Amino acid sequence: MVFGELGRGCHGKVKLCLDTITGEKWAIKIVEKTAKRRFQSKLSAAARAAAEGGLNPPNPHLERIKREIAILKKCAHPHVVRLREVIDDPHSDKIYLVLEYLEGGDIAWSNNAEHPKPIQSVDEARRIFRDVVCGVQYLHYQGIVHRDIKPANLLWTADHRVKISDFGVSVFVDDDTLEADELELAKTAGSPAFFAPELCAIVSQQKLPLLGAPIDIWAMGITLFCFVFGKVPFMAETEYSLFNVIVKDPLVIPDEPHITDDLRNLFHRLLEKE
Repeated sequence: MVFGELGRGCHGKVKLCLDTITGEKWAIKIVEKTAKRRFQSKLSAAARAAAEGGLNPPNPHLERIKREIAILKKCAHPHVVRLREVIDDPHSDKIYLVLEYLEGGDIAWSNNAEHPKPIQSVDEARRIFRDVVCGVQYLHYQGIVHRDIKPANLLWTADHRVKISDFGVSVFVDDDTLEADELELAKTAGSPAFFAPELCAIVSQQKLPLLGAPIDIWAMGITLFCFVFGKVPFMAETEYSLFNVIVKDPLVIPDEPHITDDLRNLFHRLLEKE
């Protein structure tokens, strides 16, 4: 039984469902097997060549969905969202991912866009961050880079634990099947305000330093900053300007009495630029 929609994004929509036999609630992520028209320009050269030759072209969008499923199937950790099953009807143009429902939703971190103030206390931010560290450490041990760590992808459980969700742009770090177009996508996957400097500065690279664990570490630093100060540390009017700011501007930590030297040092270590 479907109750309603929990959210949606460029990688699909999520609906709340009830198992009428067990009484359990589940979140079902629904994704299209074919990329929407506005993403068709990202088809690889191999796909375009196959189409022009009358062959069935490879489907990079579908491959990314399969990779997300493979990553979720590999994960079993208290701080990573759990996949129950996958429903893939060959006669349907959609794939359904049945995920555990986390009723606490995503973690709020600011209540005023013009004059941001944190919602979480420093102690609560520290506890959230500890759970995120445990989850990300597990992912990296499994050879997985999340690529989109941010507050919106961190969900509360009923007993107030934090779980990492949304693996739509995640990759296996040793995946040698990524095509050049996938590597190009890696430069723009995720949320710009959480991009690491090496992503912002890249003009043309062919291999995976940009897919490594440091991307997640940087995003964790930005996320912690959001929880402590209610805003991101680097801001600009345009995406291009934002990338320049992230690469060139120094980290400025607000001088507030509740910010200890240890916390200040942690920010500088997480958000260290080469």
